[in-house]
Amino acid sequence: MRSSLLAFLAVGVPHSVGRLLHATRHGLVPDTVTSNVVPMRKHIVPSSEQRSRAVTPIYRRTAAINQPANLTNVHDVYYIIDIMVGNQTLAVSVDTGSSDTWFVSDYFECVRFWWQGPEYKPNCGLAEGFTGNLSGGVLDNPPFVRSYMDTTFVSGYYGFDDVTIGSITAKNQRVGVVNYTFWAGDGLTSGLLGLGESEDQAQPDGGVRTPEGSYLALGGLPPVQVDEGSWARTKIHGVDAIPEWMFEQSDLGLYIIKPDSWVYGRETEDVVDPVGAEKGAVTTNGLTTNTTQFPVLIDVGATLSLLPKGLVQKLYAAFDPPAKYLNTNGLFFALCNATVPKFGVNIGGNTFYFAPEDLLRQTARDPSGEYCRIGVTDVNGGPYVLGVSFLSSVVAVFDIENTEMRFASRTKY
Repeated sequence: MRSSLLAFLAVGVPHSVGRLLHATRHGLVPDTVTSNVVPMRKHIVPSSEQRSRAVTPIYRRTAAINQPANLTNVHDVYYIIDIMVGNQTLAVSVDTGSSDTWFVSDYFECVRFWWQGPEYKPNCGLAEGFTGNLSGGVLDNPPFVRSYMDTTFVSGYYGFDDVTIGSITAKNQRVGVVNYTFWAGDGLTSGLLGLGESEDQAQPDGGVRTPEGSYLALGGLPPVQVDEGSWARTKIHGVDAIPEWMFEQSDLGLYIIKPDSWVYGRETEDVVDPVGAEKGAVTTNGLTTNTTQFPVLIDVGATLSLLPKGLVQKLYAAFDPPAKYLNTNGLFFALCNATVPKFGVNIGGNTFYFAPEDLLRQTARDPSGEYCRIGVTDVNGGPYVLGVSFLSSVVAVFDIENTEMRFASRTKY
């Protein structure tokens, strides 16, 4: 009998996110509210300290009974959770864009990159490392190595130990222990909690771990109000759906979907299509629907959503006054009191709109304090990402067993 990983993300109260994982067996109904909620606290950082660059990795790959695990939103960029490995508690960032859980050892080498020069003193910004030994042993081969699109990388070895989140313990879970890295942290986390779908895992005895028991699990749906009529489902695609990654096999490993269409603009009384509307788009009452389809990665590890340049430029122009590029920050900003347009993604026949406060982020300002960062950034090519700026206003269900994702709009956010 196979167990599956379901990740449920929702905003439980304004500006916070509830995140749950759920292991189900055949015959159980997964979409039920659970009391095993993992709340997250949002940390508002002064604008001068906030990061301005969007990073998308290729492989971002405590606890008494019923005690919740606390999470924190740091730098308005990612979320942190405490996990227990064996009997040691470590802070790690949560990531649905990878399948590997890793953390640094108590002794690791932090290195500089080639372009930083010999005078640069490396500081990887990683918190407390793992001490002692993994109870399930370690693997001599293969080594644990992951690299990221922002040039950071981690290297070390695989091993096995019990991993606990809140009141749920995954026995003999495979983890990566890092002892050599080039990283750009802020001293608050020791690694990553990867919640993407993993492939078969090697056992200490050289065998292959079956999917049974290989997934971390927490509860069911979060106790937040949703529009029950907005539920929609869509297929999870294999990694070969993103051509930029050049995978030839259709393996499942990340949460990749293909939305039906995109909606943007400001509602008006005008029902006439504008002259020169772009190909594949129809405008009604001021809202344009673009039916161009492309694969998108659903990733809680990304604050901003990264989408095609042509589409996002239309969104920028729909702000009043229009958004503009700021060289000092390297992203698009709009006046903090600008009129925010609508921007939504149609999935499974239902359109899910970004919340205005996620499209124009009041907590991320330029040095003058007059301009606020747009929650969607434009890129010339994939992979495209729907990040926290989208996920904050929905409940998202990651259902590996049924190879699908389900979404519902939150009624309070």
